[in-house]
Amino acid sequence: MISKSLVMHNMSLVSDSRRGMMGGVNNAQDYISLMGFGYTEDKDGYPTPVITDSLLQGGIVSVYYLGTLVGALAGGLLGERYGRIKTIAIGAVWGIIGASLQTSAQNHQWMICARLINGWGTGILNSIVPVWATETAEHTSRGQFIAIEFTLNIFGVVVAYWME
Repeated sequence: MISKSLVMHNMSLVSDSRRGMMGGVNNAQDYISLMGFGYTEDKDGYPTPVITDSLLQGGIVSVYYLGTLVGALAGGLLGERYGRIKTIAIGAVWGIIGASLQTSAQNHQWMICARLINGWGTGILNSIVPVWATETAEHTSRGQFIAIEFTLNIFGVVVAYWME
């Protein structure tokens, strides 16, 4: 039971820390110029981002959430068809592929596709892990499992913002 708890809680913490990371990335000088939605200029000796295409910048960020929605809807279908464990593995693979593509993105088209794929994986995991946790937990600890999971969801975002 402890290993199941660690898997579930680790997934929540890591997947939601990914959501909070884009705030810091969006202000990075190299990222802004590489994605082509702005440039940086020196003001008072400090590089200051100047965004020339806010639609592109917002699109890169928000397409992740579109992928999360689609992944969450697909996660339920996959979970019923292939089982919870296999669906968790599928979601993890999509998440790893998406994260790898994001870290290697060289233009905004690549980054948009990568964030969509990463969102699919995160959506699958966010929809299927709580179901798996409640199905495998003892009846006396189900509420505690879900409460800890959602607390770690928020804590993952807090850690990401703190690391910026």
